[in-house]
Amino acid sequence: MPSALRLVLRLPFGPVLVVGVALGAALMPVRGARAQTDTTDAAPPDTLRRPPADTARARRPSDTTGARPESLRPLPDPPPLYGRVRSDSLPGRRPHVSVEMMLAEQPGSFLYDLGEYGWPHGWNPRGLSPHRVHLWSDGFPLDDPLTGRARFELLPPSFVGPPRTGLDPGGGAVGVHTAWRNYAPKRPITELRYRFDRDGLHAIEVGHSQKRRLDLFGRPGVLHLTFGYGGRKADGIYNGSALRTERRIWGRLRYLTNDWTVELSDRATRYRIGAHGGATPRSGLSIYALPLAAANVRRPDDRRKTTRNDLTARLQGPLVPGLSRPTTVAARWTSHTFDFRSTGGEADTTWAVPVTGGHVRARQSLRAGPHHLTAHLRGSLWRVGDTNLPALDGRRGAAHVLLQDSLRLGRSDLMLNVGGHLTSQQRYPSVTARIRHPAGPVRLSASVRATGQRSAWIEDDGFASHVQPLSAERGGIADRLLEGTVGARTQVGPFNLGVTGFAHRIRNAVDLYAVASGDSVATTITNQAAARQTSSPVHRVGATASLGWREDARRGLYATGHGTLLQTLNADASPLHARLAQTLPMAFGRARLGARFVLFNDLVTDLYVQGRGWGVMNSRWFHPPTGRLVVPPRTSALPATSGGRIGPSGTVDVRAEVQFRSATLFFTFQNVQAGTQLQPGTFVTPVYPLPPQQFRFGVFWPIFN
Repeated sequence: MPSALRLVLRLPFGPVLVVGVALGAALMPVRGARAQTDTTDAAPPDTLRRPPADTARARRPSDTTGARPESLRPLPDPPPLYGRVRSDSLPGRRPHVSVEMMLAEQPGSFLYDLGEYGWPHGWNPRGLSPHRVHLWSDGFPLDDPLTGRARFELLPPSFVGPPRTGLDPGGGAVGVHTAWRNYAPKRPITELRYRFDRDGLHAIEVGHSQKRRLDLFGRPGVLHLTFGYGGRKADGIYNGSALRTERRIWGRLRYLTNDWTVELSDRATRYRIGAHGGATPRSGLSIYALPLAAANVRRPDDRRKTTRNDLTARLQGPLVPGLSRPTTVAARWTSHTFDFRSTGGEADTTWAVPVTGGHVRARQSLRAGPHHLTAHLRGSLWRVGDTNLPALDGRRGAAHVLLQDSLRLGRSDLMLNVGGHLTSQQRYPSVTARIRHPAGPVRLSASVRATGQRSAWIEDDGFASHVQPLSAERGGIADRLLEGTVGARTQVGPFNLGVTGFAHRIRNAVDLYAVASGDSVATTITNQAAARQTSSPVHRVGATASLGWREDARRGLYATGHGTLLQTLNADASPLHARLAQTLPMAFGRARLGARFVLFNDLVTDLYVQGRGWGVMNSRWFHPPTGRLVVPPRTSALPATSGGRIGPSGTVDVRAEVQFRSATLFFTFQNVQAGTQLQPGTFVTPVYPLPPQQFRFGVFWPIFN
């Protein structure tokens, strides 16, 4: 470790941050000549320079094997349907503790933040519910097969590329796509990512990648090996909230030639976390005014546990004669075990559900005149093993066929995607059309999507004593989503302006709703839920405006922000509609003000203040047995001091990202205004308070061997 970096790590981190702020303010006028000039036309937002481990092409040794570079794809993936991609901002290099925290920075996003490290927060874009977001890893589903929840917390940030949002191959509303990282340098590299805070968080990920020339059968080729280990634990802010253990092991072996790619990868995870029922006040006092350690935590000994293994094989090459584009085929075997233990009733209850799944996918692209045609075929089959959970159907399967056409028409880009989806419960088509006009002073875009939504396993069969299944009269009818968006972006001097309008209509909308259990409100908020379907469509409209000032500047001040207005048009159509309408605020947004500067010629610093705010809402209630977020009653019976009605409220964070040679250091002071006279505390999801004044430190350190 360099001596200067060792010295920085030994210092108390609070004084280091204060000194850094003072020195930055003092030195910025000295470097004024540089700060006045913005020379980073191609610089990515929120970063100072491109990561040297992945994009430093000038220092990369030449590859004389004759093999294709690893990052070469025969046909580029279609651009994301929504949002911008931070193509050079790897999750491992970001200060965020999870991938959904990165997604929450996209305009139009709202995050149900549970406050604790490793907990299953809920991300919903454009007013869509969290269970309508589906996670894909290398083209295969990474949702929980039992609950249907996207398992963002199982992703190792250091070994995945930037997440992309767009079409869901399974026909759902939104797909979040992640993939193994690309390592451009040929020389071996080892990377370390470490984080800790004052409340017992310790998280480390270590990865190694190396490439070797290997000629087989007289053909030049490259053997690429990547592997790593990750471990996390967190004591939690209050009793029962600890991330008790998490272990991750992952690895990938690839062999690449001019025409063929053969790959074998595996990812194994063991994840055990608390599943308490929330923190409630004692003696009638507000929980905001109490130390969280003194709060009354319901069922602190409950826990959820997930053990998962994904073994994947992939082959890419000219499998179909006569086509200039190679064919990709892949298969994955998944072992997934979900355990829930509850000690809150008259007797201990433990449900253990082992599930195994097989997945296949194939992709073929070709060019026909101006058309880029791509065909996708995906299939999955899940089977439940020996379980003590009653009334659970033993098998579930799904098959998806997608055909996509992309072409350039004048100065506009057009895309049409048509799909057919057949599952064990429902069948439905999907159609997506999009047009973008990226040329000219104003960049325009519009899209429309019609699709279905497959129900989760627990919605169809229930979860004994915790989730009531859908009524048998549903008859296997999938809910149907119709969504449209229109947007415009322009740049005026140093300002980037954007506005996006969106609307959706959901017919036969299925969700989990909280139900009463006896006379206990606390039991209502935590343990009991029922799958319900609206009798009439749900209509929702909204608009998001975004503003950036010098957001790509390499030196000096910059600012970004976005705000969203949201309205449910038919909130009075039924009690279920009214309850759904109040799960989100009518207004929410996020803003950031920062400065980029250099200290001592070596410390390239990005110091910024970031805030988010939201209006009045009922929010969603967290359902500990399943990890899902459920719709609360329309009029919450909880006292206001416990978070029956939330907002208007917000949080403020102070962050510093410092690049020292190849290393990146993170200093984060979260929720700085909480626990003060200005704001005693805050909730996003009742009754899981955000921890006040949380300090975290992290480092990402690539080491070339």
